[in-house]
This record gives sequence, C-alpha cells and structure tokens, in this order.
Amino acid sequence: MTALVDDAPEIRRLFSRVLRGRGMEVLESGCGDEALELAHVTRPDVVVTDIEMAGLNGIELCRGLRKDPTFENVLIVVVTGAATTRQHEAVGAGCDVVLTKPCSPALLLATIQRLLVQPS
Repeated sequence: MTALVDDAPEIRRLFSRVLRGRGMEVLESGCGDEALELAHVTRPDVVVTDIEMAGLNGIELCRGLRKDPTFENVLIVVVTGAATTRQHEAVGAGCDVVLTKPCSPALLLATIQRLLVQPS
C-alpha cells in the first residue's frame, strides 16, 4: 500500500490515479497528523509526502515514522517544491528519496517501483 500525503488535493488525485492505474493500493491524506495515525492502522509499504503542510509537516512525518520500529522498512519519498535546505532536512529525517516539484507522475511511479524491488 502507498500512502499519499499532500495538502493539495489535485496532486493527490493525479498521483493516485497513476499509481492505481498500475494496480497499487493507495490511501490519501491531506495532512501529516492524519497520515501518521492512518499508518499505524494500514501499515503502508511506501509513504509519499510533501514537506510543507499545516500541522505535522512532511519532515516531522518522516521523523515520526522513523522513530517507530514498526516502520523501519517503510519507504519514504518526499515530493516537494521546498528549498534545498528543507530537502536536506528531509533526508536527515529519514526519507529515502527527494523528488522536486513539479514532478511527473511517471517519475514518481518509476521511483516507487525501483525502491520496491531493491534488496534491503
């Protein structure tokens, strides 16, 4: 399962449509707080998040997931238009990949597929 976390509904719809078109199960959330709660229930394999969101932002979401041993193997992809320093902060918080907006859905799909087949 892939969790898409972005406060922009149009981004979630676009990415969700592409991932579902490839047979992936997708859960959408508009904020990090809700996504963290849902992750404890749904146990996603991949989390795709923006950095800049109200409430729990994407960096804090990464930290929240990484501090919980339950999520040590979850793959975290940050897709953001945030400044480079914020992108570096996301990597330091435990994300696996940072993609820059605007990001094509095809690039996101290829990135997720590559991460899913990499040996741990």
